[in-house]
Amino acid sequence: MKIGLIGFSTRNYIPYIEYYENIFKSNNISYECIFWDRFNNDNTKKKSNEYTIHVVCKPGMNKLRKIFPMYKFKMELERIIEKEQYTHLVVLTTVPGVLIWKKLLAGFKNRYILDIRDYSYEKYGWYRKIVEKLIANSYFTAISSNGFKAFLPQSNKIITCHNIGSNFHEEKEVIDLKDKEKITIGFVGGIRYFEENCKLINIFANNPKYQLTYIGRKNLDCDLEGYCKKKGIKNVLFKGEFNNAEKPEIYKQIDFINAIYGNESLEVTTALPNRLYDGILFKKPILASKGTYLEEIVKKYGLGFTINLETVDINIVESYLNYYERRKFYENCQKYLEIIKKDQIEFIKNITYFTEC
Repeated sequence: MKIGLIGFSTRNYIPYIEYYENIFKSNNISYECIFWDRFNNDNTKKKSNEYTIHVVCKPGMNKLRKIFPMYKFKMELERIIEKEQYTHLVVLTTVPGVLIWKKLLAGFKNRYILDIRDYSYEKYGWYRKIVEKLIANSYFTAISSNGFKAFLPQSNKIITCHNIGSNFHEEKEVIDLKDKEKITIGFVGGIRYFEENCKLINIFANNPKYQLTYIGRKNLDCDLEGYCKKKGIKNVLFKGEFNNAEKPEIYKQIDFINAIYGNESLEVTTALPNRLYDGILFKKPILASKGTYLEEIVKKYGLGFTINLETVDINIVESYLNYYERRKFYENCQKYLEIIKKDQIEFIKNITYFTEC
């Protein structure tokens, strides 16, 4: 058995890949990872058991301009699969699965896992039909949000997993937000959703009690820093890329997590972002958008509060602070973390069965 793990980005954006790798290592199964560096053009590099395909296809690029780099990625991916003679595959997200769908159905039926982490092009009927075929012919299909069932076919092959690494850091203390003179609202991750974040920034613009922080690589279509300079907004801080090992220190400087994504498309209304898990692990309340599956989770488990960007003002944050109880919030985080752990045990069990087929 030799397994190929196919990612659609670099390792830093795929924390859950550890679950697969840990099981493969513990069972002495040969495997290799294939990543896509979408920010640099270069020859494909192999280091140890990791391939990195270098083809520029930056988030926020015009969709037509993505066609050629997608094609190059597909061709290079298929070349590696042929060269390495993998017996099994794990396909992380639907796009690479759709790009090589004929190869998967012809050569890997019931010998691949499809791992779905977001909504992509399912609004197109042809894409949706291919995804349906991929699910039906997979060994099993993992989804990171039950909200995805709104656009996926019903199937007994679908199981729930979570966008959380296996070796996560968990804070045991919760700070009392009521004692803080200044509140920092932080967005940690790939910076996008320009219009929604402009509205959020405007709510807190130049208010001395609030600091907004954006940490991560920005999308081409999300120049929030330029927007703040143009509007003369001084209480917004921008920092560049980070690696996941830095998160514990990053979140020590943050009081609320900005998980505002809008609610106008299935891409944002059905997903559960990495920031949800950051909030649970680092014990930070989450700001979520109304009309999303994230809102359901945040409300149900008491993990923060939701806002409507069209009508909200600072009073909703002040109201949350007035009723905030750090011990209760800690307990809420732990309850949801236990649910996640149970789901992950079932997920891991299915990966183990996969290695035996």
